[in-house]
Amino acid sequence: MKNILWIFCFITLLSSCIKKEEKQINNNESTKQNIESEINKNTVFSFDINTLKEGCETQSQMICTINYSIKCTINPTFSECKQYKAFMPNFIFMQDESLKRPTSQSYKITKIKPLADGTIEVYTQSTCNGNWFGLCNGNIIYVMDYQNNQWTVKDIYAIEI
Repeated sequence: MKNILWIFCFITLLSSCIKKEEKQINNNESTKQNIESEINKNTVFSFDINTLKEGCETQSQMICTINYSIKCTINPTFSECKQYKAFMPNFIFMQDESLKRPTSQSYKITKIKPLADGTIEVYTQSTCNGNWFGLCNGNIIYVMDYQNNQWTVKDIYAIEI
């Protein structure tokens, strides 16, 4: 009888985990649809160190977070960077002349991909006038996470297609 009780407990625990994962995937899909409805994939976002402006000119909180990370990539001492530092990877704020930090950068979103762990990858086509770890020219992916009602850039990486 004890064995049957243990098996029942194990099956219940297992089924609750499966339901949670299905719910998370469904939430990611609806988030993806909401984001795709907010953005125009033909929109190009451009930033230059001489014309950086405070604030965000789009309604999408996710795009605003990506834009803040680019502003801070261009100028880590920009006025908003201190406020949004917790929402970006620490390497954005590294200070070293050898990084070849860009002074201008533009990007457009090409794809949004929800992942099983609850994060979302935002694929972009980017151009810049620097090198900066190779993370500003070409196919750049922003790994986004939604925590405490705020999007964060969890990681940034480049891929070759």
